[in-house]
Amino acid sequence: MRHKWINVVLVLAVAVFLFSGIQLGRIYLEYRQGTKEYEQLVEEADMSELPPVVPEDILEQLENEGTLEASDSGQEETGEESEPTLSYDIGHDKLKEINSDYIGWLALNEEISYPVVQGSDNSYYLTHTFYGTRNKAGAIFMDADITDGWEAKNVIVYGHNLKNNKMFANLTRYGDQAYAEQHRYFSVYTQDGVAVYGIFAAYETGAVSEAYQYGFASDEEFLEYISKVRSWSVIDTGISVGASDQIITLSTCTNVNDGRFIVQAKKIQ
Repeated sequence: MRHKWINVVLVLAVAVFLFSGIQLGRIYLEYRQGTKEYEQLVEEADMSELPPVVPEDILEQLENEGTLEASDSGQEETGEESEPTLSYDIGHDKLKEINSDYIGWLALNEEISYPVVQGSDNSYYLTHTFYGTRNKAGAIFMDADITDGWEAKNVIVYGHNLKNNKMFANLTRYGDQAYAEQHRYFSVYTQDGVAVYGIFAAYETGAVSEAYQYGFASDEEFLEYISKVRSWSVIDTGISVGASDQIITLSTCTNVNDGRFIVQAKKIQ
């Protein structure tokens, strides 16, 4: 009888192992299909290559001046305003034709470079790609409740932390001080031009968190918010944030309980 139960347990264990393997295989096949769609998108939008993380002219300024960081008044430390940078040609019109929810392209680093959409809710793009295909890879999307688009005081953008290291999976690397210092700046490309951001905070938080506040009644409330998220940050890039600044909040899952990983940056040009 004992041997019989041992055999039953072994059969059940093998069955569970096979089922888990099949499920995992399906997930990775789905991820692979999602990856192929985004690779196809680059070709369909007539993009010869992905846009640079920071355009060369702006990168040169960053290297020469050390930073483009603005003061509390919104002016640069040199007292001069930067000339606007021309929009990088990445086929915005074509991308808009493919998906009318398209609002810009986020080039965060060598591994995170995707179109950004904004839907009517915060659920659809959790399970649908840029093409509208149902896929767990989802899309990179701006919070549906933000009405000012990229000009919002705090632009909130979400993306999945996929096991194949795609979408926003690489975002968690900004929790390392050395990595954050080497990747302080990134860009958002829209039909209006290029916006460059400087990272000032990275930390873990919960799915329900004050980090996701995007409306502020006063400058004092905004500065209190900045002070709070800075106190949570596990990195310090030396970039300050003033009352007149605009910021962006990039969010992904930690895949541990209900945790989220946040990277925050301010617009510097």
